[in-house]
Amino acid sequence: MKSVIVRDKKELKKALKSDVDEIVIENHSLEKKLKSVALIRKAGPYAIAAIVAAIPFIPFTGGASVPATMVSFMGASGAAASTGVISLMAAIGGIVVIGIFTDWEEVEIAGVFKLKRKRK
Repeated sequence: MKSVIVRDKKELKKALKSDVDEIVIENHSLEKKLKSVALIRKAGPYAIAAIVAAIPFIPFTGGASVPATMVSFMGASGAAASTGVISLMAAIGGIVVIGIFTDWEEVEIAGVFKLKRKRK
């Protein structure tokens, strides 16, 4: 199993596009944004679909429409989670974030946050 440690958004983007099986996150800010993805994933497929559908509009709205949509799915926590996902999309790209939703799972063990590639 290939593993890599990332400390910034640029390294994360590169790791997500590579063939690694595990990505260890060593950046608290980045970790918080990735945890937003997990929170939205737990809200269900409609919440994920809302985020994915909003990706093309983020440059035009500045992401303002996404938190409003997420509040309808998740309540107040949806706005905070969607803000994290929007900033992640801006940093590494919407298509890459969709890959996080579909191809990776989040794991936190003993305070270490990791992304593990889902088995197909």
